Amino acid sequence: METEPLPNAADSERVRVLAQSLDCIPEPDLCLLADITPSTAENWRKRGKGPAYILMGNRYLYPRQAVAEYLQRNVRERHASSGPGVL
Repeated sequence: METEPLPNAADSERVRVLAQSLDCIPEPDLCLLADITPSTAENWRKRGKGPAYILMGNRYLYPRQAVAEYLQRNVRERHASSGPGVL
């Protein structure tokens, strides 16, 4: 059984640079940004949650525009409360 080598820091940086040149965010960066684990990102994909993604080989890339749109859809507005007993 053939196993794939683990990515090293140089490979991870190359992937990041290549993804940026395609206006995408690699999955590890999305996980860092969202403070989620890779398994959470996988669950989002399976459930149709989270930003749109591209599967390229065994790697998930997230177009920056899709991430921005996802964030915009999840903006929570603050509403000023007024009335008695509200601080």
